[in-house]
Parts: sequence; structure tokens; C-alpha cells
Amino acid sequence: MDDADSGHAVEISIRFPPFDPNTVIASEIPIAREYFSLKENSNVPCSVRIGDETDFHIHRNIIKLSSGWSECREWVTLSNRIPRRVERERKGWFILPSKMHRRSRRLIPFAVIGIIASLAIHAFEPALVNSGWVDGSFAGSVRLGLLDYPVLLLIFLPIFFIPIMMRLFASVWDFRRTRKFRTDLPVDPVFEVGNDDCTAEEISVKIDFPEVREDWISAQARVEVGLLNPRRPMLLHALGRKDGLQNPPGISTPLSIRQHANSELGTGFGESTPLEGPDAERLFLSPLPVRCKGRSCAVSMDGESISLELPSGSWPGSEYHPLFAVHWEVIVRIERVENGPLLFVHPLIMKHDGSPCNVQVMPTQSGRSEMADS
Repeated sequence: MDDADSGHAVEISIRFPPFDPNTVIASEIPIAREYFSLKENSNVPCSVRIGDETDFHIHRNIIKLSSGWSECREWVTLSNRIPRRVERERKGWFILPSKMHRRSRRLIPFAVIGIIASLAIHAFEPALVNSGWVDGSFAGSVRLGLLDYPVLLLIFLPIFFIPIMMRLFASVWDFRRTRKFRTDLPVDPVFEVGNDDCTAEEISVKIDFPEVREDWISAQARVEVGLLNPRRPMLLHALGRKDGLQNPPGISTPLSIRQHANSELGTGFGESTPLEGPDAERLFLSPLPVRCKGRSCAVSMDGESISLELPSGSWPGSEYHPLFAVHWEVIVRIERVENGPLLFVHPLIMKHDGSPCNVQVMPTQSGRSEMADS
């Protein structure tokens, strides 16, 4: 690969958080590295350092290569418009899943521990009863049909089904809300953004509501920035893996039936949001795996110009690359009398001055909308 020429290249080092970042040890996930060549007259992207190398992170550096750089892929990124697939997923009206989804997930570990404990106690039941650790009234079995069941298991089994029933009732309620809301969508708010400099402390946004409904109580707006999931083929290439073989840690096997655009890491049908459906029917906003939000500000329903504080940290501007995509958006949250709050999401194109970007800790969150902070 000797080459007499020399050139510059973009080096990306990435350890992207998986679907459930709290369930893995970040340092045990392999780091993906990829290099992209820069044309002689192309715009040089800014250097980026989000997160520490020992944790979840993404770093972008401009390096000089003396040989082999011509074999790298060319660096091409989109920064002047929102990709269509992103607009389909992250623009328009959304509702929030029922809070019962989150509560049911928090109860499941306790129910499982109770069942395992009851089986363990039943295995050592004679010794525990003789030693006085377990009362005799909790010992023994109960015959139901042709089988005997431990008494403690019958006590904990209903507790195990409580989260399942909560999840079922929440899904039915969500389904009724989505059907009702989809048949009568409000008119979209109108946005006018005064400035698009992401290095500023705040931006000026004018929000007009052509339609205000009687059950709307109040509205708040905030600016968010985050990273979209890397495209699966590009991430596998950076890890030196081939699709169809064993997946790297943190990446699951994609379903053969269908894979949504928001599931590039292989998360399955219905994982990120309840009641997953086609793009045109999505009413639950899929959470960004990496997200930082600014302070919320009250918005008048009569329409006014407000100043929205930008998220803390030195973040890059809007940029959409298969391996490194930075997305900015304004989220308007409308509180209602019933049926939960509404969200309206308006994507932003934010500019950057080219200075180095540094965010010390990568702000990760769960990939499930019912567990994410909305």
C-alpha cells in the first residue's frame, strides 16, 4: 500500500451505546474505527470528541496519511437539509406512551426474583422448616389437577402476572388513543427560527399555533441535540465484520421479516416504541440513543417569539453521515386535560463555525420510548 502521495483523512473512533446501554459494560464493547479520504478542495470537518475513550464515545479527527489513503472511502456528509428518512421519523405530531409501561417494566425484576426465591426455598424446605427459618404454614404443596405446586410459588405467581396485565391494559389504552388522534390531527404549528448558530447560548424561535383546541392547557418548548444510530452496514464495516455472520457485542440480529429505518442496530419489531407501525402511522417518537436537551421554556398559545436555551456542551452542527449523524430539533410539549400530553417535533438545520467540539460525557438513554426521558 505504498503511495508516494500524501493526503488528509477523517478518522472516526466510535463505541456506540446499544439498545439498553445500562445493561452492558461500555469498556467491554469493541471500538469501531473507520477512515475516509478528503478531497483536496473539500471542506474539512471539525474535530469532535464526545465521551471518553474508556466509555461510550465518538471521536472524529483529521489526520495526515502518507500511504494507502487513496483506498479509503471518500468523506461525504449532508449538512444543508434534513434527510427524508429522518423527516418521516422525527417530524410532526407524536403522543407519549402510557406511564404504565414504565411501571410494569420496573415491577418485572421483583416478580422474577420472587418466583426464583420461592422455588429455591421449596427445594430446601424440610431443612428450613426444621431450623425454624420458614413457618410450616408456608411449607408443602397444593395439588391443582394432576400436579403439585409449592405454596410460595402460588403466592408469587399472581405478582408475576401483574406487570403483564399492566402492560396489556396500557397497550389497549395506547391503541385507542392513537386511533382517535390519527383521525383528527391538529394543524401543525408554524416555526420561524431567527438564528442557526449552534455555538450560541440560545436561539430565537417564533411559534404560531393556527389551531388551539379546548383541552389544551399549556405548552412548553425546548431544543434537543443528539446522535442518530449509525447505519448498520457502515458500522459492521468499521468493526471488521460481515453481515450475516456473528454479530459484534451490542448489535443484535435483524429480523428477516422487516427492519425499520430507526432500527439500524438490529432492534426488533416493536422494541423502541409500543404499537410499532409504518412510517406514516408512527405516533410514538423513537428516542435518540444519545441526547442532550436544553431548558424548557413556556410558549403562549397566541403565538410569540421566544429564546430557547441550547443544550450544554460544545456540540457540532447538523450533519448526516452513515456513521456520524448529528440531529437538532425543537420539541413542543402540549399538556392536555386528558389522554396525556402531545409532542410536536420540528427538525433544525444548525450551523457550526468549525471549532473543535468537546462533550466530556456521552449522554445516553434507553432505546425504549416508555423508559426514555420525555
